[in-house]
Amino acid sequence: MKIRRSVVIGSVVLWIITMGASAQAIRIGLYNHEPIRTATIYFTSGEYMVNSGERKIGTYGSGDILFAAMNEQGISLHSLMGHLGSFDLLEFRSLGLNASFRIRPLLPALESRAYDDDLMLVSHGDFMNLINELDFDKYIAGVLEAEVGPGAEEEFYKAHALLTRTYLLKNFDKHKEEGFSLCDGVDCQAYHGRARYNPAIARAVFETTGEVVADYHYRLITAVYHSNSGGETQRAADVWLEDTDYLQAVIDPYSLHQEHAKWYDTIAYGDWKTYLLDHGMASVKKIPEELLYIQQRHRKKYFVLDQDSLLMTTIRKDWGFKSTFFNMFPEVDNKIVIWGKGYGHGVGLSQEGAMYMAKQGFSYKDILKFYFFNIRIMDYEDLPQSSVPDLEYDLPGSG
Repeated sequence: MKIRRSVVIGSVVLWIITMGASAQAIRIGLYNHEPIRTATIYFTSGEYMVNSGERKIGTYGSGDILFAAMNEQGISLHSLMGHLGSFDLLEFRSLGLNASFRIRPLLPALESRAYDDDLMLVSHGDFMNLINELDFDKYIAGVLEAEVGPGAEEEFYKAHALLTRTYLLKNFDKHKEEGFSLCDGVDCQAYHGRARYNPAIARAVFETTGEVVADYHYRLITAVYHSNSGGETQRAADVWLEDTDYLQAVIDPYSLHQEHAKWYDTIAYGDWKTYLLDHGMASVKKIPEELLYIQQRHRKKYFVLDQDSLLMTTIRKDWGFKSTFFNMFPEVDNKIVIWGKGYGHGVGLSQEGAMYMAKQGFSYKDILKFYFFNIRIMDYEDLPQSSVPDLEYDLPGSG
């Protein structure tokens, strides 16, 4: 099954369907962690057919506005001309290649966002699910703009596009019971709507259309990334339970001297000692004070005291540190200074390191092969069938 391609003409992004009806789309749950009860839909370009199942409600175009609100009968839909009815499901289907719309949630009041392609509203108890159904590549471009912003090099965007595409395919079933694949939050991939600010993003996605990252056995990799490695990435087994051949520690000079390469914090010595005791490290009572400070030349999985140990990931989470890669030093007034490196879990691609590599002339394939071991960059259609998820959907509520 082929997916759509995009073409950049000047600063205007035109999304062209190259394979007609066989183009692949993905459904994304919007504002997914918010109980949306009312929202306004603005049609900003193109034309839309609005339906509820077999019932046609009307055709709307640029400048038209609809208002949706939950009531006891479902989703009450209004136009400027009056009430259009109450429905369990509403589908806003685009009638052209470049149709777009904007949503403004009113209850709760949230920021408005612009989207490409289609929209579905699904009644879900006291609130509605908002689902954006759009082309793979348009979604990927939106993720790139939300995750890393519009100011990076094109080869970096290409590398990140492959990871984003790999992630969406590997996790295509994550929210499938809810009628969509992924949500728009950081627990999936951040997605704030259509990419608008840098044509290089759309160009990078277009030029890598269909490409994904697989392991040596032709299976989609776990496509993880973080802000900055601090000079050394982390082995997956040191952060999560499972280990993989392709997620191993890498000495990463490209992440040094970047914005999030270093950080600083302080904590009270008494609080630190109490914390260690509360986490079962009884040896604190018999070990000299100077041994209670964490020192690591390379990233460690555990902080070890005598026969006791504590996961560095647990320490990071409990204290809100930016990474697990840090050293402790005593300071006056019973304070401990924390000098840290990097930002994030440290596994996989370092975004700031990859950005710097792109500035130095490395290709997107060079970047990916630096951060991931023994990988294959290939078209997802060439993967074995067992490695590709079922890309079909049931209509919400039809299961």
